[in-house]
Amino acid sequence: MLLLSMLVGLQLVAADQVPTLDIAPGCRATVDMAGMSEQGCLGDERKAHDDLAKAWPRFSAGDKAMCVDQTSSFNPSYVELLTCLEMMRDARIPYRPK
Repeated sequence: MLLLSMLVGLQLVAADQVPTLDIAPGCRATVDMAGMSEQGCLGDERKAHDDLAKAWPRFSAGDKAMCVDQTSSFNPSYVELLTCLEMMRDARIPYRPK
């Protein structure tokens, strides 16, 4: 029972951190398809990871779970994960015409 409690606790701690994604395949695909430099892609991904690390606690657990699930399977990307989380957050802001 103690072991189960420890494993659940570890999952909760891990879930509250930016996931580790293998961005290399996605950057290689971007180079092949869009002609972007691999260094440029990797730089964008590092910046998105840093932005995610700062904002991670402010995103809801449900949004994190959904966006991680959607962006981590095929060519995972911190840029896509950050964009997904920002869109989910912004969708909750009521529209107020000027």
